[in-house]
This record gives sequence, C-alpha cells and structure tokens, in this order.
Amino acid sequence: MSEVSKQDNPRLGRLKSGPLKREADTVLAMVRIYCHAHHGTKGEALCPDCQELADYAFKRLSCCPFKEEKPVCAKCKVHCYKPVYREKVAQVMRFAGPRVMFSHPVLALEHLWKSLTVTPPDKPRGKARQIPVKPAAPAAGSDKEK
Repeated sequence: MSEVSKQDNPRLGRLKSGPLKREADTVLAMVRIYCHAHHGTKGEALCPDCQELADYAFKRLSCCPFKEEKPVCAKCKVHCYKPVYREKVAQVMRFAGPRVMFSHPVLALEHLWKSLTVTPPDKPRGKARQIPVKPAAPAAGSDKEK
C-alpha cells in the first residue's frame, strides 16, 4: 500500500491482520504479477496505473460490509467496485490467477479454498429508516366554517 493511501483512510487498518490482510496480500500479489508482465516493473514497484488499482482495491476491501466473513469478490452479492475498476480487476485476475500459484502457493490455495467453501451471505441491511409521519392537512370545507 502506498504511504499516501495509508494516511488518507483510517479504515485501512482493518487490512493489517486476519482474513482481510490475506485478501489484501492476494490482491497485491496478483497486481504485481500482472504489472511485472505487462508494464515491465521489477521488485516491489508498481506502475502508477497498477498502484492506483491496488489502492482502490484496498480501499474497497477495507470498507467491505461483510468484514471478516467476506466471500471472494467473484461470488459476492454486493458489487463494491465501479464498473471500470471491476473490469480492470477481472483482467488482472484472469492473467495472474493461474500464475500466482507459482509465486504465492499458500495465498492461492487459501483463495481457492475460500471460493469453494464460503457461501456468500445475503446483502447486509442497515437499520430500518424511520420516516416521519406528517399530520394530515384539514380538508377544505370542514365544519369550522359554520
């Protein structure tokens, strides 16, 4: 994650441990594989476009309404990503998915296991909104005119 994005969003702290950290590590590993192959970057560095995609994915992951019970994004009933980013991530996953097994086998197997076993929960619902009831207006021609 870039230093700027860590400072901007305090929710990114959720990605420091647990299942969400593994999801973030998996996304970052796949983005790196894609960026190294398509944009010629080396090591930990990412090109600006791929860094933007990774930062966006981390932001969406940190705001996931399912938190620790999160299914894999492909099976999720809530679509968090904007359509442009969803297509970019799908392109990265199609390319890097089969290749991540060689560089990060544990992350790949955990992701595969989760995709086969975790059932996506229903969309989370917020609290029911209370709609204020306005008093009815007096009818025209009521008995008060007498």
